[in-house]
Amino acid sequence: MIKKSIVEWIKQYRVVAIIKGVGSLYIEDTVDALYKGGIRVVEITLKNEDSLKSITKIRKRMGGKIVCGAGTVMNTEDVDSAAVSGAQFISCIHSDENLIKKVIEVERVCIAGALTPTNIISAKESGADFINIFPAISVGVDYFKQIKSPFSDQFLLAVGGIDRNNAYNFLKAGAFGIGVGNNLANPRFIKDGNYNAITEEAKKYVEMIKEIV
Repeated sequence: MIKKSIVEWIKQYRVVAIIKGVGSLYIEDTVDALYKGGIRVVEITLKNEDSLKSITKIRKRMGGKIVCGAGTVMNTEDVDSAAVSGAQFISCIHSDENLIKKVIEVERVCIAGALTPTNIISAKESGADFINIFPAISVGVDYFKQIKSPFSDQFLLAVGGIDRNNAYNFLKAGAFGIGVGNNLANPRFIKDGNYNAITEEAKKYVEMIKEIV
């Protein structure tokens, strides 16, 4: 997919499954389970070489069925590594101008991180395609209600502490989409080989999005 198509893909599905601490040996089963539940966007938290291996595995296995990106990318070197591994988008928890420009340079979709209005404007002006409000749980649902009007043209995602108890409220308050970590790709389920539980959780988040849309 070209960059524009990936942007539209993320806009369509609006749920990013953030996979953290899952080794490449288990990544294919994990992503299969998410896919069966309706998830179409996954993000691999970038921690080491094995994380990059996971991205490559997902791209080879899922082809055009899932968009896969790298998350918690902290520097330009990691942007290059993620791009080479096959990441289709780069997600960070901050809005560093040089980092965003590097993502643009390697022609990947950029999801920048922000918390304040100043951060949001900085990310927007630097060229980010989407903006994670992180950690969303710390600022709360009311924060999204307040920034919905001045930033109505921005695709703001609620990330950090999102679960089924609060996801709907964040979406109703103005979050364009959500990023869900261990509350979706639960390491305990993976350890137990209970991939069906991941599929069932995924279905619930997907249904929630359909209710909002």
